[in-house]
Amino acid sequence: MFYRNHTSKKIGLEIVKNLYYFHEIEGQLDCNIYCIVDEESGEISLFDIGNGISLNGLFEGMKEFNLDYNNVANVIITHEHVDHVLGIYPLMELMKDKPPKIYAYGETAKILLSGDESKIFPGNFPIRPQDFGVQIIPHRVIDISDRKEIDFISDFIFQLHYTPGHSLGSVSYYEPSKKILIPGDVVFCGGSFGRFDFPGSSFKDLKNSIKALNDLDVKYLLPGHMGISDNGNNQINSSYVMIGSYGSLF
Repeated sequence: MFYRNHTSKKIGLEIVKNLYYFHEIEGQLDCNIYCIVDEESGEISLFDIGNGISLNGLFEGMKEFNLDYNNVANVIITHEHVDHVLGIYPLMELMKDKPPKIYAYGETAKILLSGDESKIFPGNFPIRPQDFGVQIIPHRVIDISDRKEIDFISDFIFQLHYTPGHSLGSVSYYEPSKKILIPGDVVFCGGSFGRFDFPGSSFKDLKNSIKALNDLDVKYLLPGHMGISDNGNNQINSSYVMIGSYGSLF
């Protein structure tokens, strides 16, 4: 299987001031990417980085908002799977003279630090890094599992909520003053939720993680796939009800 490189721009939208959403390239095992511009420094922080082949499309989408990838200073990862992390490798090569800092939680940080391909491509996926034109190599990663929040982006302070179930290294980022939640693949809009059939995943943990997120005050739900919502709590609750209906099967 070969995934062709995308140069067409990712479609972008400004959610709140200085926070932008760039939609995944559908059918290409990609993910949504969220971009925050620091009001004071102009530095850019990316939440997740996609599958690598969509990187040029991201840069083209960023241009629509006068955002320059050369200002990317931080890449903040939700979890370790292929569609969320492969873009790290071409980005770091492109920016090798001034590489961004990579932030990840616990198990995800260990996997990226070691370059463990088997954990980035979970289960029996019939795909490999070469299908994306990427070589996985170890990279320096800042493990944020001992932190309670990320506070280096002006006007945004994200709390960290460890949310396993879809993966061992999954973490959700919650900005309480703006009621923003970036949950990766834990919970989606429309009653959907993340897969729990990968190595290291757990139905019980995923259900508990969704329950914990359901207790937060969320307006903007910004998940790793599909659409976004400005009625976050309603969407999360729908997913919690839906996963509860699976209870007797697991």
